[in-house]
Amino acid sequence: MNTIVKLFSLVFVCFFFACSNDTDESQSAKNEGSLTIGDKTVTLSQAYLESYGKKGNSYNTDFSARSETLSGNNTDAAVVYFELFSSQDKKLTKGDYMLGDYSSAAPFTYTPWGESLLGINITSTDKGLRVANGLSIKPTEGVFTVTENGKQYQVNFSGKGTASTFSNGVLTATQDNVEFTMEYTGNVKMYEGVEYTAKRVNSKERVVKTHMVLFE
Repeated sequence: MNTIVKLFSLVFVCFFFACSNDTDESQSAKNEGSLTIGDKTVTLSQAYLESYGKKGNSYNTDFSARSETLSGNNTDAAVVYFELFSSQDKKLTKGDYMLGDYSSAAPFTYTPWGESLLGINITSTDKGLRVANGLSIKPTEGVFTVTENGKQYQVNFSGKGTASTFSNGVLTATQDNVEFTMEYTGNVKMYEGVEYTAKRVNSKERVVKTHMVLFE
């Protein structure tokens, strides 16, 4: 009888720890993030990396994140997009990334072409990302930090940018030096980058990129 009791206890203990490990793994796999522009904050639920290959001495690897939904009449949505240059292929190297220039493509830099949006009904057009009612901000200063880059990523940004306010799809105001922050911890989906050439004066300097991974 004692042997049976001991065996039962051992099985129970093993089952308990197995369940605990499953719970820990489930919790650790949870995606958590947010975008804050001014006094508004929206939760981010998924992130993406897009690899555009080598440029100069670094690799053009872009980071994007989005809220659970991107359209709707009552709930604010959010999209984050940063164009970065990493020292590793198809991976953002750990460290701090500072604002740089696309043509120089120096490692540990991000370009001013990034854009974050917060508001109602976010879409992708041939002119880039658009928000019907809300804010779009492009970075002018700040630090993008990569803390973890393994199975899960941990990144954050704190800085300022030029914010554009839209109402019913029409630009109504522009403001400089607007503070905004972003943070994300969780899984990322990796994609090979897709590009198209826009009909713009500066299109020869930088091939404009699609953002369709955010809407798949």
